[in-house]
Amino acid sequence: MSKMKILAICIMFFALTASAEEPCRVIQGRADFYSGDGQMFIWHIGTHHTFWVLDDASQERIFKYIPYTPENEGMNSLFADFTICPTEGYRRGASQFVIVKQIAHPKVRRVR
Repeated sequence: MSKMKILAICIMFFALTASAEEPCRVIQGRADFYSGDGQMFIWHIGTHHTFWVLDDASQERIFKYIPYTPENEGMNSLFADFTICPTEGYRRGASQFVIVKQIAHPKVRRVR
């Protein structure tokens, strides 16, 4: 098992067992998947803040709208209202780990 996979498993375990320091909330965001590092991010529209999508269930919710295949990698983004639950407190300039509970008003847009 690669070091990246072990690190991702450790981070997921810690984040899922830790209590959330912030309440769940709805944000307007853009979700993208980067297969180079295997990370899925949500950018909070109108801010400089990003969220790392933490768990498989959250990723599956997003992949329902933008399924990943090598042919369409990075070609589509999902714009939506995301109900997210941060697993750690806000830190300016840092990405936060989140669990996506719900997706509303999804719109898929092709990235140029």
